[in-house]
Amino acid sequence: MLSIRYSSLLLFLLPLLFPACVSVGTFDEMQARRDALQVTADSLRSAAAVLQSRIDELTQENGALKEQQTADHALIENLQTMTDTLKDRLRTLQNDLTIAQQNYEQSKAKNSAEIKKLLTNLEGLQKDLAVREEKLKDYEEALAVRDSTLAAVQRDLIGREQRVGDLERRLAARDSSLNALKTRLNDALLGFTGSGLSITIVNGRVYVSLSNQLLFSTGKAEIDRRGKEALLELAHVLNTQEDLTILVEGHTDDQAVKNLGAIKDNWDLSVARATEVIRYLAGEGKVDPRRITASGRSEYYPIDTSNTPEARAKNRRTEIILIPRLSELFQILEQ
Repeated sequence: MLSIRYSSLLLFLLPLLFPACVSVGTFDEMQARRDALQVTADSLRSAAAVLQSRIDELTQENGALKEQQTADHALIENLQTMTDTLKDRLRTLQNDLTIAQQNYEQSKAKNSAEIKKLLTNLEGLQKDLAVREEKLKDYEEALAVRDSTLAAVQRDLIGREQRVGDLERRLAARDSSLNALKTRLNDALLGFTGSGLSITIVNGRVYVSLSNQLLFSTGKAEIDRRGKEALLELAHVLNTQEDLTILVEGHTDDQAVKNLGAIKDNWDLSVARATEVIRYLAGEGKVDPRRITASGRSEYYPIDTSNTPEARAKNRRTEIILIPRLSELFQILEQ
């Protein structure tokens, strides 16, 4: 199931390599795919936890097999001891029989009953010895099977531990890379933090949130001078980090637009602003347009749901989401 899910996610990532200004209908599909990618990113750590749980189970099974192996070895040693004892007794009886046979002619009538008893005992001991040797052989074969099973479990356990370790190392490297990227972005955009710019890491993604105060005038889709400066600084960092997919999301408040010409509603406005940011990043910022996707989320993902001017100002924003490629993690899970 993991393989199918990751294949679906890879199909979703392909469109992210092409520039697009999505319509409302296309955006819904992109939203569903983006949500699926979010679920998968969360499931990566769950998958690592599942693998660790399985390792713990195999470790317990390994311990149980070792205990059983110890008990089997002890039983075999006991059987071997008993077999040796029986062999000693057999040799003793054989010696007694030899002596009895030497005296047979002299005391045939007197010793016939004793000889028969000895022969009977000898036959019984031989049968008992044959049975015990057969059981010993069965135990040895069972022990060989257990040893083989134990070796297979141990090999599987080692392989799983190696894959979990590799997955954890790659997740740690990804998190370290994202933290380093956040630090670089903070350094590059330090002069804009007081103008409504923030940088956060959420679920393995870096979110660069720019308020409309920094980018756009009220009801406009043209980027202000100060916003262009911030986008250029951002583009410099993005051009050195080519392993990221870039999603630009436009957000508005819940106030209906008025007298904006071709822009009919907040959907149009959010998409237009996201598209304008992409044009500037790809044009002036020289960011590869195949890495960027535009989307508009209108008023439906507010930061603050309060019905105040301050809350509406927070909600009017453009979010630039930097998404690391997950192909290497998918390959580990598919193994």
